[in-house]
Amino acid sequence: MEETIIKAAILVSFIFCGYTLKQLRLFGRSTFNTISTIVFNITLPSVIVVNLNGIHFDTRYLLISLLAIIFNLVMVAMGYAAGRTKDEKAFYMLNINGYNIGNFALPFVSYFFDSAAVLIVCIFDAGNSLMCLGGAYGLARCVRGEKGESIVMILAKTIFSSIPVLSYITMITLSLAGFSLPQVVIDWAKIPASANTFLSMLMIGVALGLSLKKEYLHLIYTDVGLRLLASVVIAAFVYFALDYPMAIKKVIMVLVFAPVAGMACYYTAKMKLKIEVAACISSFYILLSIVVMSAMIIALQSV
Repeated sequence: MEETIIKAAILVSFIFCGYTLKQLRLFGRSTFNTISTIVFNITLPSVIVVNLNGIHFDTRYLLISLLAIIFNLVMVAMGYAAGRTKDEKAFYMLNINGYNIGNFALPFVSYFFDSAAVLIVCIFDAGNSLMCLGGAYGLARCVRGEKGESIVMILAKTIFSSIPVLSYITMITLSLAGFSLPQVVIDWAKIPASANTFLSMLMIGVALGLSLKKEYLHLIYTDVGLRLLASVVIAAFVYFALDYPMAIKKVIMVLVFAPVAGMACYYTAKMKLKIEVAACISSFYILLSIVVMSAMIIALQSV
């Protein structure tokens, strides 16, 4: 338990470091854009390549990707039911759903678990990414009655423009086919991959912000409350209903308490909804997830 708490404290210190540097005005919006660009396009894809290269796994593990999509759809449905107007429904659909895996849960889990657990995280995120990077946005647009690109077109653009998603698809396909990348490629990728945890936590610290008008508090309480309730129910389902080894179920149970997907704020702004509320929810849930995921890891050690 002590070791887990120390590891969690180390990760939090990196987040606090980024937040402190922002408050001292040494980091700003341009810093966040720079770090996030490096993470999304270099360090995160490198982590995916390194951890999935040459991995052989049971094809039934691909069900975990499908489960990630189903869990996201459950969140989207809850968001739709919670909203009173079309705009509220769209807002909740974007900000209750989705898991921040690549920039939070992956470095978090990889810091506590072994490489086998990282494989499960990557397979889970392969399905999660399809919803976070276009699926939920397409559904939210449909609810508002907006015309334009179909969900299929949005997903297609997402897949072919997102380096992390392409990395997942490529590496899982290579693994299923029994192929692996040359060692020189892996040696190269290991260097930026080693920086992913630090940069991801630093980026979260720079992005944190909790100031908000009081009239929006009901949106935050509803969003966070429903998401947390859904996570508890899903975790119970994973524990009691899934036919997987306990080591795998532990990882999935921790993942479902990950923060709201990072793209939620982007799509909220794109739909001209309450972006400041979305940013506050994202920041608050990151702090909540640090506590809950750490507690889950400690509690599951004896299971």
